[in-house]
Parts: sequence; C-alpha cells; structure tokens
Amino acid sequence: MQARKQSRTFWRAILTQPSLWAGILITLLLVGLGLGIRTLRAPLAPAELTYSALLSALDARQVASLEIDPGRELRGRMRPGAGTPGARETGFRVVYTSPTLDEVLHRAEAMGVTVAFTEREQHDRMAALNLLVVLAGFAVLGILLKRGLATQGGHGSLGEESPSSTTFANVAGNEGTVAELKEVVEFLRDPEKFGRIGARAPKGVLMFGPPGTGKTLMARAVAGEAGVPFFAISGSEVTGFLVGLGVARVKNLFRRARKRGGVIFIDEIDAIGSRRGANRSHNEDDRTLNQLLVEMDGFSQREGVLVIGATNRPEDLDPALRRPGRFDRSVSVGLPSADEREAILRLHVLERAVPVGQDVDLGRLARLMPQSSGADLANLVNEAAIVAARQGAVAVAWGHIESARDRLLLGKERTGFRASDGEWQIVAVHEAGHALAGVLCCPEDGLHKVTIQPRGQAMGVAFFSPADDLHLHSRRYLESQILKGLAGRAAEEIVFGPALVTSGARSDLQQTTRIAKEMVYSLGMGQSTGLVAYDPALPLSTETHATMDRDVKEIIEGLYARVRQLIETHRAALEALARALLERETIGGEEAVAILAANGAEPATYAS
Repeated sequence: MQARKQSRTFWRAILTQPSLWAGILITLLLVGLGLGIRTLRAPLAPAELTYSALLSALDARQVASLEIDPGRELRGRMRPGAGTPGARETGFRVVYTSPTLDEVLHRAEAMGVTVAFTEREQHDRMAALNLLVVLAGFAVLGILLKRGLATQGGHGSLGEESPSSTTFANVAGNEGTVAELKEVVEFLRDPEKFGRIGARAPKGVLMFGPPGTGKTLMARAVAGEAGVPFFAISGSEVTGFLVGLGVARVKNLFRRARKRGGVIFIDEIDAIGSRRGANRSHNEDDRTLNQLLVEMDGFSQREGVLVIGATNRPEDLDPALRRPGRFDRSVSVGLPSADEREAILRLHVLERAVPVGQDVDLGRLARLMPQSSGADLANLVNEAAIVAARQGAVAVAWGHIESARDRLLLGKERTGFRASDGEWQIVAVHEAGHALAGVLCCPEDGLHKVTIQPRGQAMGVAFFSPADDLHLHSRRYLESQILKGLAGRAAEEIVFGPALVTSGARSDLQQTTRIAKEMVYSLGMGQSTGLVAYDPALPLSTETHATMDRDVKEIIEGLYARVRQLIETHRAALEALARALLERETIGGEEAVAILAANGAEPATYAS
C-alpha cells in the first residue's frame, strides 16, 4: 500500500509539470513529422500489378506516370476510366525481378508516359531522417523524465548538505529538551574528547511529541551550535516506486555525511522506521529500514555524525531502531507551559520585529492559549500582524490579537450571516448558560468573554481562560467541565421549554460524553465499575462494557439535573446576561461576571 501511494505521488508530481507536458507534445510532433514525411512520400493505397499487366496497361494508354526504384519495384499512377467522370487517378506498384527495364521504358516512351527514377540512397536517407526524428523526440522525453526523478530526490541522492545559522538563541520554551541537546553539541564539536576517556557518545537522538513543538528547529540549532553541516530529509522521501531506491538513497546519504561529519535529521521517521512486517503487501520498507539500521551500526563515534529523528508516533517505531547504539537517547518535546508560551511569543515578536502596543500583555495572551504549540503561537503573531496591517495600524494592539485568536480558534467571521430574532435569542440564552455555569462551578477557568458573533460553524461562544496550566484534573474539575458543556442545553430547555431545544448543543454533548467516558473507562471514576479501567490489550466482557456505559449515562444525567437546578436558581442572572448579549453582541469576562453578580450569582460564594 505504501509503495502504491508513493508511486501515485511520484506520477502526480511528474505529470503536473508543464515542462514535461511540453516535452511530450514536442515528442509527439516530431514523431508525427517523421511519420508524415514518410506518408507523403508513399503513394496512396497502391494496388499490386504483375509485370505483364503493366505492359498491357501501357499499351492501352491507362498509365499516367511511372516511378522506378531500380532492382526493387515500379510505382505509378493509373488514369481513370473514360466512363467514370470525376474519378481520380489510382496508384499501383509492381514488384519485379527482371534485371532490365528496356521493354517498359520503350513502351512508356512510345505512349508519352512520364518516367522518374528513385535512387536507393534517397530511400536510405529518408529512413535515417525518420529514425533521427523519432530518437530526438524520445531523447527530449527522457531528459524531462530524468529531471522529474531529480525532483523526487533522484535515484540515489537525498538530503542536500547545508549550513545551519540557527542556534539555541532562536529556540524558546522546552528548556529541559534544550539542556539535553546541548550535551550532544559537545560531542559534535570535539568527538575525540569522549573517545580519549572511553566514553561512547550517542549516535542518535529521537525526539517525539505533538506536531508544531519545534523538533525541526531544535535539530537545526544543534547543527548551528556545533558548526557542522545539516542534512535534512523526510521519511516519506526515502522510499519510492522503484525497488531498491530507498536502500540506495540511505547509503548515499550516510556516505556523504561520514565524509564531512554533521547532523542527519530525519523528519517523520516513522514513515521508514515502522515495525517490520506490518506491511505485508511488499517488503521494500523493511529493506530500507534494515539499511538504515546497518548504516547506524556502521559509523564510528569519532566520525562526528549524529542522527536526529523526529516523530509524532514513537509507539509505531521498530524496537531495533530504539535500542542503545542506534537511537541512544529519546527526548520528549511536549507542549509548552504558560511561561514557555510567553517566552515563545516574545521571541516571535522580537525576531519578526512586530511592533506591539502598550495594551498588549503577552503573559495574559499565553494563558489564553492553553495546549498551544510553538507553531500555533507563531501563527497567532502573524495573523495579528496581518489584521493590524489590513486596518492600517502602526502597531499590533490587543484588539488585533483578539481578532486573530478568534479567527484561529473558531474560524473567519461570517460576514453577511442572517438569522431570525428568535434564533438570536436562543443563541444568547445558550451562551449565557455556559458562562453562568462556568463562573459558578469552575473558578479555575476564568471567564474571558462571551459573544454571539458568528464565526466558522458557531453562532456564539463563551471563552474561558485557566489561571495556570493544570496537569492533574480532579473529579470536581472534570465534572465542572461537563456542567459547563450541558448548561447551554439546560438554559434553552428552562427558558423556552423542552419542545424548543435546538441543535446548537451538538458539539457540547459530544464533548461532555467524551469527558464522562474518559472518567469511567480510563480514570476509574464510575459508580458501579469503580477502579476497573479499559485497556485495548485486555478485552473486557460484554457485561463490563454495558456497566461502564450505564455509568457514563448516570454521570451525564446526574450532572444535567444539577445544572438545571443551578440555572433555575439563577435564572434572573441568566436572562440579564442574555439581554446584554443581544444588545452588544460581545461582552468581556469581567463585565459578564459583574452582570451575573449584580443579579444574584456570586461565584466565590457558590464555588466555596
């Protein structure tokens, strides 16, 4: 399957090149030209005549012209019959073995027939010309195909050698990972230092973690700090549709790296390092992995070569790849904490020279972007700068950042969107319900803002921002997340009645069900199943599964009854916030909390 996928990718890349299509067109034109010349030179559908029939036709004045190829054949044109007006001349040919043509020439001269001679050398020249035209066409096509192969890494070349100007000064966050990589830099700078005392420096470092956390950036920083060449490849580039192509590329890559030393960075290494035997349709991937293992065993630590692999799925890698002597170290590159997110934001603002206003608080912004990677934060800074430039501002203000954040999290604002007054009332009550439950039940997540501005697929949203990153979640916190998610549906039911609840709670119900299922199946928080947890490697009985599903349902139903009671108790606060949303569309978190408190919903008292 992998080989077929790579073959389709290769041919798709080849066939979408304009130069290749131009070459194919030129080839077809040249071949067509050669065939056209030959066709024009040949008579149309010549009929076969015997030598005696030709003599009779000459005597009957039926022959219009003759073309003689000495020693081979006679060609000619036959006049149409007298009784067939509008008919055209027809061609004929005579294959003869007579060494002389005296009789034919004599009769043709007597009847006034035009006679021409064709030399054998002329036929040979025309045949050679046709052959050259066809060969030239195929040569052009071959050159373009070779260039197409080069765009796919060539037959044996992979990973261009390049210096790296990136250093650890260009890396923010992940301080533990950076500290571990700094030790590797010392090996690249002075490999003899380790060999003199019998220490074995690592051959490979495996970095794993979510996408966008800076694995490639840190690999470049290792090469830049050590001042060695950087060879960057992707795992999907190694193998191809030709048998043995991956093996040849891996050999060539390590051969070039051993000559100069340096860092070989293999991104998405799981594409070639997955467990052997998993793909039973062919073993090309297994051969490529075997060659990679051989190459990592084959170079000495003194050659100054370090292999850095990056993957989002370390569990899929072959165990032989992770044993000591190959990838000696495994480094987890996780999502940054709040302080690390702030450092990443400051780095991107400084590196891009983005002017920011005095109202921009990067620390607050970092707290508003939990579970965001470095790539997400870089994109946020870029989007905010785009919004500011579009509005003609000289600096990025907090409003620009808010707009960029909303766009990234929810999608572009739906300009021109229309809805009835009744639908906007339902949306306002729905979002006010989320805000009310969040403020009263989950003090860990502060309310950032509530809006009924339609973005993406959502007609409104209540944003919450945790005061700090939480790594351990209590049962109360998980239940509060379910209460927040169910509050929108409960508010609709209380204000408008059970018959008028809408489809607006679809994503809320999916999220709350996921949390409740996680509590029961993974965290041992079910009422009946207790500490029993689901493990795919240890199948559970049908009865246990059914019991777990009942526990999930009981958690959701119990919390829904609780949030209904909460909203009924504070209905005045709910309706006050909903009216404010209908008037102003977007309300900040502090103001929303003040509106709720003014109508009897005191968060501190309820949370205690």
